[in-house]
Amino acid sequence: MIFYKEQIIYPESFRQPSFFISPFSTADLEKNAMIVKDCSCNENTIKKYNSFFGKHEYFLSGKEAINKALSHYLLQKEDEVLILTTTANSYVSSCVTKEIEKFCTWSRQKTDKTKVVFIIHEFGKIYNDMETVKKFNLPIIEDCAMSMFSNDENNLIGTHGDFTIYSIPKFFPVQFGGILKINCENYSITHTKIYKDYLQKLVLHYFQDTEHIINQRKNNNCYMIAGLTKLGFTSYFEYSEFETPSVCMFENNGCDIVKLKVFLQQHGIECSVFYGKDAFFLPVHQALGVFEMDYILNLIEFFIHENK
Repeated sequence: MIFYKEQIIYPESFRQPSFFISPFSTADLEKNAMIVKDCSCNENTIKKYNSFFGKHEYFLSGKEAINKALSHYLLQKEDEVLILTTTANSYVSSCVTKEIEKFCTWSRQKTDKTKVVFIIHEFGKIYNDMETVKKFNLPIIEDCAMSMFSNDENNLIGTHGDFTIYSIPKFFPVQFGGILKINCENYSITHTKIYKDYLQKLVLHYFQDTEHIINQRKNNNCYMIAGLTKLGFTSYFEYSEFETPSVCMFENNGCDIVKLKVFLQQHGIECSVFYGKDAFFLPVHQALGVFEMDYILNLIEFFIHENK
């Protein structure tokens, strides 16, 4: 172990802190249990919740919601799902591709085999050419797992397709859950899920904090980028006023970011390389305070110093 700037480098494995991409922490287990027992929301919150999610169904995860959406189209093995992303990066999360592969193949280019278009609004940055996609005259699924609180200036994200995917833990301090927003008519919701009331009560409760969540994530991203800039990195994204960061993404400055990933994960920081790009991402959620962000920045500073 090394004592550096009043924190421990290489701590004992059972005494690591935990900084997730999700705002969820162990303390939220008890807090959420109490919320579920005594859930109360005002009429205005319920109205905003219904307006935001519309007709929807709860699932154990966003991946389950993706699977259910894809099952709607009776896809055959020879069919293709076209995946389009904000960055057009070659890398696509296996959370998406593995679900598609249960039905058919996927591609990054439209072909005569394309039956569904799957749009991924990445990391809080929206895919900005939906009008061209709609001209394909194909079913659309929008993946907003990492972009729940991001939109365009016309507030149309999440309305273009038959379905929209949301991941609850990505934005709320909840251990599990996905939401499938349903914009098509011929879909039957399963109402008998034992976890549905549990998740709905929690989402209703935390949905009241939407304004705070958005503002805090934006402020945290600015703080993290300012600190990373001092270490020689630069911001990967420029967010519009309508977009909310789900991570702090930054461009590399010659650092070995694969080793950086291992180092930070050894210290309890959920992070990763944005594979296909020379970029890296860190937590930026609303539960992080200045102390926690400085803790992460200090670790990166130590890594850079030790690996010159």
